[in-house]
Amino acid sequence: MASDVLPPNPCLVAILLVVRVNYEPRIVFHYPPRPGKDNTHFTRYLAAQEKDQGGTSSTDSDSSSSEDDVAIEIGKSKDLKTGDDTPELDVEEPGSISPEKNEMWNSQYAQTKWNDVFGFPLEALARLLCPPSTAHKERFEMSIGDKVFVGRPMYAHEGDEWKKKKAERKAKAKKAAADEAAKAQSKGLASRQPSAPEADESTTDASEQDEECGERRASLNHAAPATNEGPTSTIDSAPRTKAESSKPAWKEKLNLFHVVFVLDPPPLEYQLRVKDMYDHVIKKFSKALKREQARSRYVYREASLLYKEAPLMVRALDQSLATLYHRYQTRSPLAKAITTLYNNISMSRIAHINLTPTSSLSFQIPVPTSISVLPGPLAPQLPGLWLTTATSLPAEDDVNMTSSQLASHFTLLLLSDLPTILAEIHDTSSPLSAPLTHYLQISKPTKSFLQISQTSGMHLSDIQFLASHLIYWRKARAIPPLHQRDTYIVSPNADMSKLASATSKFARAFPALPSLPKLLNLLSATTTPRVYASLIPSKDHKEAFMNILAWLLRDGWVTQLRTFMW
Repeated sequence: MASDVLPPNPCLVAILLVVRVNYEPRIVFHYPPRPGKDNTHFTRYLAAQEKDQGGTSSTDSDSSSSEDDVAIEIGKSKDLKTGDDTPELDVEEPGSISPEKNEMWNSQYAQTKWNDVFGFPLEALARLLCPPSTAHKERFEMSIGDKVFVGRPMYAHEGDEWKKKKAERKAKAKKAAADEAAKAQSKGLASRQPSAPEADESTTDASEQDEECGERRASLNHAAPATNEGPTSTIDSAPRTKAESSKPAWKEKLNLFHVVFVLDPPPLEYQLRVKDMYDHVIKKFSKALKREQARSRYVYREASLLYKEAPLMVRALDQSLATLYHRYQTRSPLAKAITTLYNNISMSRIAHINLTPTSSLSFQIPVPTSISVLPGPLAPQLPGLWLTTATSLPAEDDVNMTSSQLASHFTLLLLSDLPTILAEIHDTSSPLSAPLTHYLQISKPTKSFLQISQTSGMHLSDIQFLASHLIYWRKARAIPPLHQRDTYIVSPNADMSKLASATSKFARAFPALPSLPKLLNLLSATTTPRVYASLIPSKDHKEAFMNILAWLLRDGWVTQLRTFMW
């Protein structure tokens, strides 16, 4: 139904990192620094620092002028939530305060700003966000006022271990084999009971094998030089021997970690927005952190680092919160990942993060790319969205992008200029850079995947995979091939409010051809729709007019008029 298609609205307000060390709950990090308030200065400052310094320099060299430009107005009392225990300021002269009370007021003010999240103390909120162990790997949802806290708590195994011991896995394998043999004998079936080694190999699942391989990769990472590890903590910089790695490296133990996303969804969209955030971001991010925690105690190391830095929020009165959060990002990869995740997901963009130098992840909440029915007068309007009944896109939950849903008779329509996409591909050192470049150079919106495969010699499955990759990163859209004998009309969902700006863009792209308003008038001038070939003056103009058709379809100005017969 048309009412099911809603405009993008992540409703993301904040992200909290909750841990429980020695059964003591703590919120060691939250972003943005002041949830629920205007954090524009923070975002601009952190983006400028990352651009200027590359995220690698120390915050000790930050100039005072940069801090003044993005100051969080620490000295303004209007942002301070005063209470009964707020110290009164004894003003001896106009504009002067005693040094002792000035220091006490500044300390309490900074502590109030850091320890106050949505009006709750961090300690009280941390206890609320630590559910019992029965909620392990389950969807956590708690509403307070108009805010909803959504997460997926991750608990350690018995003994506060994050990786199951091999002895436990072998015992489970033997027990499963024995249960199978007993069940087969009770049914009177002749079955051969497998030996213990065979049972161990047959019942060990792929995830456990991945954990063992990850342990070996982690040991190689520990032995690697410090220059190749990136912005990680100093604990990883020294190589470890086998004897050292077998001993407990930390006195405290991590019992639980919980990444909580705070949302503020509209009441009528509550279930949809919470489900989208949990399925596409929260669940995948929590699983990735658990994998890294089981492999190298990643979450505990990062949480310990962030927890040690937290007192700076109170003691370092000469530094703004923006400077301290920049310090967080330069010292903690997890803090940088959470910041990147929030900044991109809250803007309905794709978030690409690096937990470790070898762990690269991407997250996004899928946005609607087309609608098949015009929205009703009371439904949310989506002007400019492609109006069509022809869709052949990968499933939203297709994480591996196998592209099995892409039909061979479809093709790819680029959503931006080819030189821009190629420049972005060349900037990334991805193994797919060369295949993508080759495919984009031979791809045409007038040729289907099957036709491109037959003429170029590329396997059809490879073309579909590369096309799905471009669709996932929102660089292209799957459409039926454009043809001059098809009928195209002005889309009823076209965004006419952008006609003026689109006209100037169209004139720059096609300077020697009719203007955009004139072409739209030709497509809708007659009462009976006509084929697109009737607009092409001659064969010499065919290629140019097909490029115009692709441009019009890309921005939702036209749509194909389809005829169905049964």
